[in-house]
Amino acid sequence: MFRVSIYVVLILHIVLVTQISLRVAAFSLRQNDLTSENNESGRTHVHTTPASKPLLPPEDGGMSHHDMPPISGLLRKCAPCPDTVLCVPQIQCPAHVRMHDHEKPQICDLPGDKFGYCCTSGQNHTVSNQNKARRSTLPLILPVDVLEEARKNFKHLMQDIAQIPVHPGQPDFTHGIMFHSTPQEDLHQQQLSNNALQQVITSQVFSKKEHVPVDDFITNNVHVKFTKTPLGRHCGPPPICRNINDTYRSFDGTCNNPLPHRSLWGAAGQPMERLLPPAYEDGIWMPRMHSTDGSHLVSAREVSRALLSDIDRPHSKYNLLLMQFGQLLAHDISQTASVRLENGELVQCCTPGGLSHLPPHQTHFACMPISVSPDDEFYGSFGVRCLNFVRLGLVPSPDCQLSYGKQRSKVTHFVDASPVYGSNEQMAQSLRTFHGGRLSMFDDFGRQLLPLTRDRKACDSDEPGKTCFKSGDGRTNQIVSLITLHILLAREHNRVADALAILNPSASDEWLFQEARRIVIAEMQHITYNEYLPAIIGPMAMKRFRLVPQHHGYAQGYNIDINPAITNEFSGAAFRMGHSTVDGKFRIHRSQKSNIDEVINIPDVMFNPSRMRKQEFYDDMLRTLYTQPMQSVDSFITQGLSRFLFHGHSPFGLDLAAINIQRGRDQGLRSYNDYLEVMGQRKLQSFGQLPSEVGAKLARVYHTTDDIDLWVGGLLEKPVENGCVGNTFAEIIADQFARFKQGDRYFYEYNSTVNPGAFNLTQLHELRKVTMARLVCDNADHLTLNSVPLAAFVRPDFAGNSMIRCDDPNLPVVNLNAWRV
Repeated sequence: MFRVSIYVVLILHIVLVTQISLRVAAFSLRQNDLTSENNESGRTHVHTTPASKPLLPPEDGGMSHHDMPPISGLLRKCAPCPDTVLCVPQIQCPAHVRMHDHEKPQICDLPGDKFGYCCTSGQNHTVSNQNKARRSTLPLILPVDVLEEARKNFKHLMQDIAQIPVHPGQPDFTHGIMFHSTPQEDLHQQQLSNNALQQVITSQVFSKKEHVPVDDFITNNVHVKFTKTPLGRHCGPPPICRNINDTYRSFDGTCNNPLPHRSLWGAAGQPMERLLPPAYEDGIWMPRMHSTDGSHLVSAREVSRALLSDIDRPHSKYNLLLMQFGQLLAHDISQTASVRLENGELVQCCTPGGLSHLPPHQTHFACMPISVSPDDEFYGSFGVRCLNFVRLGLVPSPDCQLSYGKQRSKVTHFVDASPVYGSNEQMAQSLRTFHGGRLSMFDDFGRQLLPLTRDRKACDSDEPGKTCFKSGDGRTNQIVSLITLHILLAREHNRVADALAILNPSASDEWLFQEARRIVIAEMQHITYNEYLPAIIGPMAMKRFRLVPQHHGYAQGYNIDINPAITNEFSGAAFRMGHSTVDGKFRIHRSQKSNIDEVINIPDVMFNPSRMRKQEFYDDMLRTLYTQPMQSVDSFITQGLSRFLFHGHSPFGLDLAAINIQRGRDQGLRSYNDYLEVMGQRKLQSFGQLPSEVGAKLARVYHTTDDIDLWVGGLLEKPVENGCVGNTFAEIIADQFARFKQGDRYFYEYNSTVNPGAFNLTQLHELRKVTMARLVCDNADHLTLNSVPLAAFVRPDFAGNSMIRCDDPNLPVVNLNAWRV
């Protein structure tokens, strides 16, 4: 017995030592992933033709060795967080980046053997106990001389603006349609932008006179307000929520959070948030244009040329419907707008034909043109040396405090189907029939299409007879595949409204409209979290960020302290990953069994939706979307976007890749390296840490690893397991959709203690049946389309996915009898 006990102890000791050794070895491997080119061996890759090796940051976020918790027993286990504190991924506790080691939060365990933080600082990238006390030398109120100098500077700036517009027919004119709104909205945006510009100029003057460090501005540590100055009128109190128990969410997103001073959180027109402080060179609004070594950053076009070529890499699993749903979703939650001339026209920063930059005396203050090299293999043949680029408009500081420039989103920050209904009540009213709860549609010989519009700015054509559609979003006509999903959702609204009217014959138009809208929003949210997001960020990120929909009952997680606003990092970089998934051509199949019947170059159907009037084209487009593979998320961009974007009748167009890079610099996004750090990973110290081919390419366009643009670095990463994007984008995207869920009082899974318009459990059970496949089947014309892939975002030729007839009982149907009153 004694001998057996010794053996048992010995065996346990060996097992324990082995476990510790394996844990240490595994942790060391995670820390050294950056130097390994084969750290994903044995995993499923979505890249089918690896033409280059992408960046290899640690997949799971690293803690330093001294941060590792002690190992007790056979399994590592961190101490649980205090009862009122959640364990969150490190990116959801960004203040840790600016903390010393002894100040960092307690570490904790997350699903998938990941480390998180017991976070008490929330979304803030700084916390109050870290902030330096306001310097005693700063004035309590803005000095008169600062206000006067700022007023003169603003007046001088406005008087010296050269009124050189972009003319119709140019690629940048078509690009400007992306920012199109009603004349009233454009005027309102112009006023807001000018008001914000006055605040920014005042902050710059104050910073210079008082010698305020850049760090104080980017961390919101200048506690001087515009109150009691002429600029104070631009930052009035938020609206009072008179009925916080409204069953239906507002169109503009106001009063989603009913607390005082939070009623504008997530509303249309409100500023974006940030994961990290901006990289403005003056801490206020000067864009990131210099390397950390002091030299100028290489032109965004040069980065695009060197790193983002066009190679066909079809995704092995996902189809174009996933890509197209992603664009619709992006339009639901974000729309920025560039600065315009005083008369509302688009700003021009280049001479005609892009032959050169405008001379300084003619250059608008918001110009940030992209330089093109004389030896550019594409633009050089046309003599182009300048690509037009105008900075985003700003919004006044919500807290009336001196601060850095904040970009504005024109639409609500919620997943609320705003492309269908609009982001203000006026737009919503203009889309309704006020009969039977229905949306207005255009009857095209029995087929229901979006209503037509005479607004010349909505499409890129003045030709008579050209079709142009209207919806709740001004970008509807951008590309014909996007219009397809707009039509699908508008039809879904009317289908639901009609069904509700049959079930409730005495119901009012208002009730039918609002109930149908509430259901369509819930369907949009469920498809987003149940089908779209898992495909993009992978199942492990879904679990870590608590994004997985419930199977039964109600969800928990609403947090009244969470601001659901989109982050600059999400809007300006991570969610632009979708541009990599675009194929340059649509290969149209007119039947399920036919070969390719037509090939359409995507630039030919941008803001030119007339094909939708062809009787069978809507069905054909839906089939193309679910049949044709999307491109993999990688560093390859179709030339339809990088050379011919919005080219119209011009032989060349814009470079969307260069625009994305320049936009990140305009928005003050920090370098890719800084976002590795916020996720708990080690920064790159040299290009030599990367696979040789990637490191050499990056070294040709960036002076240091701290210069790598976030969008570029994110695209170069290998995809996470069972996802489409790399770890950095997966974390930023997951963080954003966690904000949408935790900060949205009307999220479809919440009960009535949170959501005043909560679904009952029977209704919620039915809504959980909805799939993208069901939406396609319910809203197709069925002229040439009668079956869909069961998993609609997955290629029908992918193993385990099969085509299913729309009338097959195995395709779930939402039973609207649950809404019989």
